[in-house]
Amino acid sequence: MPNEHFRAKHADLTCSCAPVIGPGHKTMGGIAVSSFVSPAFKDSQHLALQLVIQAARMVECAFFLSQCEDRWILRLSVERELAEVSSECFLAMDGAGRIVAADRVAHCRLAGEIGGGSLLGRPIGETLDVDFRKLLEMFSRSSMVLPVRLQKSGLRMFASLRFPRAAAVSSAGSIVASASRGRRVPMAGTPLSLDYLTGEDPKLRACVERIKRVMNKPISILLQGETGTGKEVFARAIHHASRRSDKPFVAVNCAAIPESLIESELFGYKEGAFTGARSKGMRGKILQSDGGTLFLDEIGDMPASLQTRLLRVLAEREVTPLGGETPIPVDLHVICATHHNVADLVGLGAFREDLFYRLNGVSFELPPLRQRSDLASLIRDVLAIEAGTGGAPALVEDEAMRIMEAHPWPGNIRQLCNVLRYALAMCDKRVITCGDLPADITGSRHSGEVAQMRCLEKDRRCLPEAPPEDDTAFLADEAIAGLNAMEQAERQVIMQSLQKHKWQITRAVREIGISRATMYRKMDKYAIVPPNKH
Repeated sequence: MPNEHFRAKHADLTCSCAPVIGPGHKTMGGIAVSSFVSPAFKDSQHLALQLVIQAARMVECAFFLSQCEDRWILRLSVERELAEVSSECFLAMDGAGRIVAADRVAHCRLAGEIGGGSLLGRPIGETLDVDFRKLLEMFSRSSMVLPVRLQKSGLRMFASLRFPRAAAVSSAGSIVASASRGRRVPMAGTPLSLDYLTGEDPKLRACVERIKRVMNKPISILLQGETGTGKEVFARAIHHASRRSDKPFVAVNCAAIPESLIESELFGYKEGAFTGARSKGMRGKILQSDGGTLFLDEIGDMPASLQTRLLRVLAEREVTPLGGETPIPVDLHVICATHHNVADLVGLGAFREDLFYRLNGVSFELPPLRQRSDLASLIRDVLAIEAGTGGAPALVEDEAMRIMEAHPWPGNIRQLCNVLRYALAMCDKRVITCGDLPADITGSRHSGEVAQMRCLEKDRRCLPEAPPEDDTAFLADEAIAGLNAMEQAERQVIMQSLQKHKWQITRAVREIGISRATMYRKMDKYAIVPPNKH
């Protein structure tokens, strides 16, 4: 009966509603505008309906862009002026140019271009009159809105392209996503996770898996590695991955604090402990890290006079401030780092042996960049982080990437970050070329030789084995004479692999299991010269 579906007292109510449709064509919600009084004229209600439809569409667009931020997003509009401001439809593509997501407007407008059916999985060239490679070439040269035509109807539309968070451009003009392993770039100011820092290097991955097993145990961790390998970054990542992540992380550089102040910095002091002391005293770094993690950087430079006091803190889990009489209990996890070989310092008497074994519950060696097998991926990761702070994706030419990949990086990750910041500041349109790199990177003899050898490798020419000339043979014999038995065996393995594969570097390094940069260093060290360079 009518009164079962309608109540007279609700006759004046009015409501305008529009659904919000997600990329999977599922209704996520709706936006509604309601009123207790229905207007006499319906124009205002029509306006309200248009407003909620527009608001729902804006929510759909924003959600689509956030869900597909690691994809290439093509925005299409019939009007050039509105292509970037209010696009009519969105298409998301993977690195091969296949459509992986489309909003509901794109499905309605473009489905006819492929004869009906779903757009998903189709190459973009089946919808537009340009293929993916051509599309990327167009937008790598210009960030403007460009005209395209629909493949079947010939309708002209205007397109803009949003890149993934980071990308690299090859020498052939094509663009490929450079965010390694499909990972999202960490937001500025957020700590890097252990999994992100692991990269693709097998040795480092095994090291991190061991760290995960001990980070929540009462075991001190010693991080060793060259300057700039990211020891403090790893220490912070360990802290944030542990159960102590909601407690303080306190870092102390034992080499940067004057010897006369380091005792008060570490242990704190009571009121009036010495001339010039604060009136209320000071809590030292050890007490500040209570419940959390104490990171002692450059522990090998700690003065010998403080090593005994630190040993007592670690053994008794309590600290007595300067001028104090009552020990204060502390609960902390200690992570130390050094570029020294602490075992050698112990042998020289410069570091207490008992403290060394107390700190060295478990030790991990962080490899320098020149030993990383995933150097190219690491460069892309650092570039993505550095570029992300500028709000726009960065591109890098393939030749510039090869030069950076071949550089020995004596300053390790710290140097790499500085180089990429410089290159981003110097480049035009966020595209890094060889000319944007610092002179100490592009002008190095090693990089030039590697670039030349890579060009030879790219030509895929099988080089005949030829006897070296006298001067080359003399240099090789001289190099071999100074090698120990292990080094001579290593040289022989490299020579046999290179000769077996006709001096094709890629195949040789794959067989031996080392990176190409390491191969070039070994060839320099052992005076191994390709036949074409005699």
